[in-house]
Amino acid sequence: MLNVINVNAAYGGIKALRGVSLEVNEGEVVAVLGANGAGKTTLLKVISSVMKPISGEVLFYNKKIPSVSYQSVKMGIIHVPEGRQIFPKLTVYENLMVGAFLNKDKKKVKEDLEWVYTLFPRLKERENQYGGLLSGGEQQMLAISRGLMGHPKLLLLDEPSLGLAPIIVNQIFDILKEIRKKGTSILIVEQNAYKALSIADRGYIMSTGVIEKSGTSKELLSDENLLKAYLGE
Repeated sequence: MLNVINVNAAYGGIKALRGVSLEVNEGEVVAVLGANGAGKTTLLKVISSVMKPISGEVLFYNKKIPSVSYQSVKMGIIHVPEGRQIFPKLTVYENLMVGAFLNKDKKKVKEDLEWVYTLFPRLKERENQYGGLLSGGEQQMLAISRGLMGHPKLLLLDEPSLGLAPIIVNQIFDILKEIRKKGTSILIVEQNAYKALSIADRGYIMSTGVIEKSGTSKELLSDENLLKAYLGE
């Protein structure tokens, strides 16, 4: 489904990605793990066309991704960024409608809305409340739901557990399992290695812009020395 091939990217003269290659198959959940500054967020930005690589290529169903992010959304790649980045002065409902902007099928939009409200009943309760007045956990729920309203084939999630209480983190990851059952592929960037690998099929470990190790979730979880070396776990 997704092939990242020998991608290099930089901020000014600082290389953030150095020859990164990975793949995601249809229906898979793949985790990208690593400490702060490893290049994980940059990788997602390149995949979603938010950032242009210096070299290398990203293929989605064997087609090069577009150079602009809204075209990537049309292809089915939807990026839920780190820090939620919801619209604080729009209501929950309005935020969700922004996510559905490219879908002109009103019946389908209504069905998708009902589905995300089923996944996150709290959002239904807060439907007319401004996004900026939600708790951190509710904002993360809204950010994920806004992404789902775009009907993704591949959902890119950047640090969905960041700053959340453990009980909310558990809820979020339970919902990701439900999203996966719908057939949506997920590429998740996450510092909580054990939580990410608990739902992922495979994982990649990054360090200073390089993929240092990859394997099945079971293989990575069983290598305690590896997790300590690259994640400080």
